Amino acid sequence: MKSFATLAATLVALACASPLRAHHSVSVIDITTPVWVKGTVVEYRPINPHAMIELDVRGGDGQAQRWTVEGPNPGRLERYHLAKDFLQAGDVIEACGFVPKATPTRTYPPPRFIHSQLLLLPNGQMQLWGPYGKLDNCVRPGDSKQSWLNFLSNPMARDLWCGYRAAAPLSPLASKALVDDIDREMTPGCQ
Repeated sequence: MKSFATLAATLVALACASPLRAHHSVSVIDITTPVWVKGTVVEYRPINPHAMIELDVRGGDGQAQRWTVEGPNPGRLERYHLAKDFLQAGDVIEACGFVPKATPTRTYPPPRFIHSQLLLLPNGQMQLWGPYGKLDNCVRPGDSKQSWLNFLSNPMARDLWCGYRAAAPLSPLASKALVDDIDREMTPGCQ
């Protein structure tokens, strides 16, 4: 009887652990090199373990390329107060994200896949999206400082901005001068 109980407990543990095998952490993502994509929403799926957006992005040759933009888990979507249909097919959005690091033991989706941390919605508003990446690396030279300050007035956005400040250097693609201005004017600032 004891071996049956051990076998049952082992099977339950394996069944519960299997979704975790496919999950990842920030350690497998290149948080230093932001990737910005702008495209038309083909599909939005608020699924577990992560919401997914399929975008058609027009290349320089005019051809559409399909990008997958990974986002938060359903619990985080709720904390962001996002309706399940906040994105619709046909919406044009931008996403700032980060690609998985290449490792010899792991295979990841094709290069047109990002873990997105920030969305720029059709109305021009910034929306915190996924928790992976260094948010200040998404700051572009032509961005509005006030838009960033408004966005960072959200405590969750500010926590992500401040949390990764020492994790990695600022990307050369980001605007250091604008990031420094945002840091100086953000209230409350990073501790």
